[in-house]
Amino acid sequence: MNVQKIDIYVDGYQVQSNYYENNGYIMIPAIFFKHTNVLVDCNGEQQSITLKKNNITITFYKDQFVVLLEEENQTKYDTLVVMPFEYDEKIFVPFQYVSQKLGMSILECSNSHTINLLTNLSFKNDETVFYKGQTNKKRVALTFDDGPDNINTPKILDILYEKKVQATFFVIGQQVRYYPEVFKRIINEGHEVGNHSWSHPNFIELTTAEIKNEIESTEAVIRSHMGRSTSILRPPYGFFTKSDIQIINELGYKVILWSVDTLDWSGLTNEEIISIVDRDLTEGAIILQHCFHSTTGRLDGTVKALPKIIDKLINEGYEIVTVPMLLE
Repeated sequence: MNVQKIDIYVDGYQVQSNYYENNGYIMIPAIFFKHTNVLVDCNGEQQSITLKKNNITITFYKDQFVVLLEEENQTKYDTLVVMPFEYDEKIFVPFQYVSQKLGMSILECSNSHTINLLTNLSFKNDETVFYKGQTNKKRVALTFDDGPDNINTPKILDILYEKKVQATFFVIGQQVRYYPEVFKRIINEGHEVGNHSWSHPNFIELTTAEIKNEIESTEAVIRSHMGRSTSILRPPYGFFTKSDIQIINELGYKVILWSVDTLDWSGLTNEEIISIVDRDLTEGAIILQHCFHSTTGRLDGTVKALPKIIDKLINEGYEIVTVPMLLE
């Protein structure tokens, strides 16, 4: 099977995807349509995949020409010219058919391996996706991802306690399950907690049900220890689609990204981490660091840099606050 790569510009935003051409029809993984604010789910028993946008639902069945269309309480079957198929654990569906049925416009579809697609939607995430806080206040938030663990997190907590600083920890659900006592210490010492999924997958590759399970499982274990839910979430790797934002918002979260990426996970020294903070620091900054590394388990640069970063911020007149305080 000759599966190739194609660039699709969704409302001007470039997305690269696999595709397969069958008798002049472009077949593309159904999961791609998440980039167009379409909710995508699958049913393993029925070997089907469902795409939903507003009041229109399309259900494709693997290796079948019949498709189920649901719109405004009306249900009917339609017949495809090319049938969906599975490749590399993804179901490929006819691109032009889906785009047309969901009210999108294809401006260009040529042999240049480029497609321009208009969703005909006005999508704004400014109110729910945050890269930084207010820029008119000299405040900054320290954030730590992927923990807790029993190596780096306690060292980081020791420093924060000594410096009398509160930070925000975006925790992984399974890590909370592994190290509940460290998580309780995070809570007891007054730090803020955010949801960072259960197992740190790439949300772009997940269906609606899988994303909800990742988030809700983590929220359940957070709530069991903290006694309340959190309202902030950081998608793993900072990756998400338009439909993912819709799901996350409906579950009641603000999406928190960052304006300063220390790249500490890559093994940088404390001097290199500090230089990145110096370079990118602005008022309202959200600084990304980690308190657990799944590969090496070591974040020596982070631990060594942290007290120096805190001292530098305070000396420069910054107030170090939690993410919710930064967004006030």
